[in-house]
Amino acid sequence: MSILFYIFFRMGKVIAFSNQKGGSGKSTLSANIAVLWSNSGYKVAVVDADSQKSLTYWLEARKKYYGEDDIGLTQYDFDIKNLIDEVKKIKRKYDYIIIDSPPSITFETLQIIKTSDGLFVPVQPSPLDLMATLPFLQIAKQERKNPIIFLNRVMPRAKLTDAMILRLKYAGAKIARSRISSKIIYAETFSVGRGVVDISISSDASREIINAGNEIIRSL
Repeated sequence: MSILFYIFFRMGKVIAFSNQKGGSGKSTLSANIAVLWSNSGYKVAVVDADSQKSLTYWLEARKKYYGEDDIGLTQYDFDIKNLIDEVKKIKRKYDYIIIDSPPSITFETLQIIKTSDGLFVPVQPSPLDLMATLPFLQIAKQERKNPIIFLNRVMPRAKLTDAMILRLKYAGAKIARSRISSKIIYAETFSVGRGVVDISISSDASREIINAGNEIIRSL
């Protein structure tokens, strides 16, 4: 009886990839994590709240590649101003709702932060990304969220990455153990509407996404 009760009333988790810095990799991570979970048997919906609409273009390419009804994902176009109420309507229909956030701090961004069960912040290891990220982390904490930093497009053996980690830790940021590299396969697969795990689940890039996806689930 208790198991049936849990299944009936279980609620999906809202996952937001957010940062006010453009080009941090929010869309790429959103797409790849969505594919990973969909391929793993979860019901996944995606929301493209970024005005650049990179995730929407990726979904259109995915439909062309796999067919309109075989992309494994559902896209929702919400009125972002009513996002909190609208997401509540579908939380029982999906295991995960992934939101690709705008690269700015606006009312819409605050709505996404408030709605999210998990807030994940992609950051490239550069001084500009660091400067843009620290104010965003403060806003997230003001909303009583505990954002997790995902270091993205990390170059091997880069001393700058270690310096950034120290600076982020000093600011009180929580940093994911998983890191996403700068492998070209991320751009190649994104351009044709695919994720790296669509190609091979045993590649280095796929292992990065699998580790990231598992870490996100464990943090919820």
